[in-house]
Amino acid sequence: MKEKNMRGCYLPIFLMLTGCGSEKQSAPSNDAASHDEPVSIQAPSQIAPALTAPPGDFEMPDFAPRYPGSVLVSVDSGDAGKNRNHEVRLTTTDDAAAIMSFYRERFAAGGMRKTSDFLSGGSGMMSATGKGRKASIAIARERDHQAIIVTYSGE
Repeated sequence: MKEKNMRGCYLPIFLMLTGCGSEKQSAPSNDAASHDEPVSIQAPSQIAPALTAPPGDFEMPDFAPRYPGSVLVSVDSGDAGKNRNHEVRLTTTDDAAAIMSFYRERFAAGGMRKTSDFLSGGSGMMSATGKGRKASIAIARERDHQAIIVTYSGE
């Protein structure tokens, strides 16, 4: 009998709680600006950096060379303090494991020590440093090819 009375108490309380807060509430936001202002949306072409066509005589150093048979997509270079940094974008149809193996050998042959090495699910990244040089690669699958980004400094 005591259980039956307790269940009878829970039902009215439950019904009152379900009726509370029935008004639509807005989701919390970290945005301090008014939500009534229009939002401008940029097309992806306006957000992504423009790729720089590589010069015809562009050569990569032996410690961070161009992957064999790859297509050279772009080259970006810039000064960072005393160093000149380079970012080279390549594409290839080879798998990520073969690309990683090639750069492991090249970084070691260039007298550099690996500081990171990660390969998973067809994507990967690796970095190395030594002899006043720094180099890294990032590999990502894009539709029917692999995109490789090679960054290096300290020629």
